[in-house]
Amino acid sequence: MSARVTLEMWRAFIAIAEQGSAMKAAQKLNKSQSAVCHSIKKMESLLGHSLFIVEGRKSTLTDLGHSLLPRAQSLHNNATQIEALASKYQGQLMTEINVAVDVLLPFDFIQRVFERFYQAYPTVSIRVFETSLSGAGQLMESGSVSLAIAGRLPKETVLEPLAEIELLCVCAPSFPLATETQVFQPELKRYRQVVIRDSGNQNVDSGWLGSHQRLTVSSLTAAMASVEQGLGFGWLPAHSIADKLEDGDLVPVDLTKGKSRVVRLQLGMSPDQAHVGEVNTLFELFSSLKTMVESPPSPALV
Repeated sequence: MSARVTLEMWRAFIAIAEQGSAMKAAQKLNKSQSAVCHSIKKMESLLGHSLFIVEGRKSTLTDLGHSLLPRAQSLHNNATQIEALASKYQGQLMTEINVAVDVLLPFDFIQRVFERFYQAYPTVSIRVFETSLSGAGQLMESGSVSLAIAGRLPKETVLEPLAEIELLCVCAPSFPLATETQVFQPELKRYRQVVIRDSGNQNVDSGWLGSHQRLTVSSLTAAMASVEQGLGFGWLPAHSIADKLEDGDLVPVDLTKGKSRVVRLQLGMSPDQAHVGEVNTLFELFSSLKTMVESPPSPALV
């Protein structure tokens, strides 16, 4: 039965509940008081229950009204967001958006962004390029992607700070570094380091690749597996290895200083695509949801 309740009825219900009267609700909604009252009466008729107790000019929620309010507010917020996103539609929809994403960014965050995007643009395809170091910037410069997330992006890109990713220096319990104490960072050069290959063609050095021996792999998954197998130590994102640290599959290297490092990722949009509604929407969703990117505190450091 509630499926027949319209969005306008829910808006009237929320407005009266929040404002305390039909008169104030009507002012907020820019409607006549009679129209607001009519919406509520029809809604109550459809539900078969009263939602308000009216005493003079004041409207108080019934028990059912109290139960429905938080859910109604949540549904209304979602509907409002979808309407706002859909309003950005300009002309013919794009069929596909290409996005370059640094391998350090938590993928569950990316999936949440895409989920929200598909609510507004369910028919638009998204192609994700997982990159490292100079890879995202190179794809942006070549025009291969509309959006990119990386530590380094071209100067002409429309930029916003997105996330700070904590990296921890870790190794397997069987690796020689695991039993060392009070290790100075220069001493790490004596041990094999697992590093992720620059996905661009610039062979960028991330700034801490100082080991004489390196095992270079092409993905974060391969880097984590290699470190866990004892093939070398590595600087890995805290959000990806929290469980392995807790279970003892990985251990932190006992550095005297600099036990962790931070990579600052930026969100970038091609200036040539900034006028495209679909691209703009995806950019805004990444920006608005960036508070969800949180690295959990490592058990080794707390």
